[in-house]
Parts: sequence; structure tokens; C-alpha cells
Amino acid sequence: MGGNGTARVPERLQQLLLDAGGLEDFLAAFAAFCAEEHAGLGVHECAVVLERSRRQRLWAGSTGRADRMDEAGAGQEGPCTTVLDTGADVLVRDLGTHRRYRTYGAAVADTGLRSAAVLALVLEPGSRGALACYAEATEAFGTDSMGVLKRFTAAAAPALRLALRLDAHLHRARNLQAALESRTVVDIAVGIIMGQNSCSQEAAVQILRNVSNSRNIKVRDVAAGVVAGVSARVRTHFDE
Repeated sequence: MGGNGTARVPERLQQLLLDAGGLEDFLAAFAAFCAEEHAGLGVHECAVVLERSRRQRLWAGSTGRADRMDEAGAGQEGPCTTVLDTGADVLVRDLGTHRRYRTYGAAVADTGLRSAAVLALVLEPGSRGALACYAEATEAFGTDSMGVLKRFTAAAAPALRLALRLDAHLHRARNLQAALESRTVVDIAVGIIMGQNSCSQEAAVQILRNVSNSRNIKVRDVAAGVVAGVSARVRTHFDE
């Protein structure tokens, strides 16, 4: 893909985002698209790694072979870690002999991927990301190919930021739904305890808290047990 070849990138990524079942699916599709687009540069595999505040680290590869390049899985520092930490792009001409990444290169040698070009992704505040392109040949990437890849990441950045925003909104919605469900269970349990013990709402809440503290389990879980116990007795009554 040449300097003018990035024109179709936003449209293609928009379609990938619409088709994806979630952020991880989109990132895997994005990595596969990147590998496909840059096969002419000698790229065989691509991967995306994301780190977000208080969220799980994500790694998505174009194929299973790219997934095996995950530095967390390999247990060794690799170029993606450097890019995430510094925000600077990294070019590795030979993973097997590179002074800094030699141990990582040995850990992933069975993939047959020998060189890497890793570029920082410009994302939302609080998020860090990198796009890694791997080749089977050593010294596969140079100044020109790094320039092509940088233009690609710049064209892809808006779609990546949109994907992160959508995922953040979905995450907040799920947390809110869980909180509402938890509140509902607790309220029902409080009502049950009030009826069973002829006590006030405050006293029923305190009973839940006391059980929670004595058993070292969450109030919501105690409440769920109360509700489940009553539901079981009601079902038994009607079954009889």
C-alpha cells in the first residue's frame, strides 16, 4: 500500500467495526486487515495490543500465530512493551540477535517470525496501544516501510478511538445494569427479612450486613441467598 493507499482505510475499518461482535473481535479483524494490506511489504502477521486504565489488557492477532507473539504469554519483554512504555516506534531487524529482545526472540522462535515493526497508536486519554507487524525474513522493514505503516496507523486512529469509546460506553452500561440488579436483589431480601422478623427496614439491612461481615461475603450474595431460599420454598409449596 503506497502513500495514497490509505484513502480506503477509514471506510473499511468502519465496516469492520459494524460487523464486529465487540472490541476484541474488531481488533482481531483490524490486525488481519493490516496484514492483508501490507503483504507487499513482506508482512506476514499483525497484532494489536491495548492497555487501559482499570481494564484488562487486550492482545489481538491476525491469526493464531500472531497471538503466540504476545509478550505477556511469552513472559518476556518484547518491542510492544517498549512502545507502550515509551510511545516511540520500534524497528527490530532480527528478533533472534537483537541485544534487548534476544530472550523474547528465543521464546517465540517457533513461530518463524524473525523481524518486527511496532508502531505506537494514538488513542483515547488513559489508553495506550501498539500495532505490531511481523515478517518471516530478517531485516524485512526499513525507513520506507515504516513510513507506510505510520500513514496506515494515522488513517486508522479515528476508527480505533471510536471503537474504544463504544466499548467504554458498553462497559459502563453493563456496570450500571449490574448495580441496578444488585440493588433490586437487596431490596427484595430486605422486604423478606422484614416480613419474617417483623422488623424495620433499617434492622433488616443491618441483619444483612451482620451476616455479610460474619461470613466475609458480599451483601448482594447474602441477599441473593435469602431470595433464593424463599423462592425454593414457594416452588416446593406449589409442587406439592
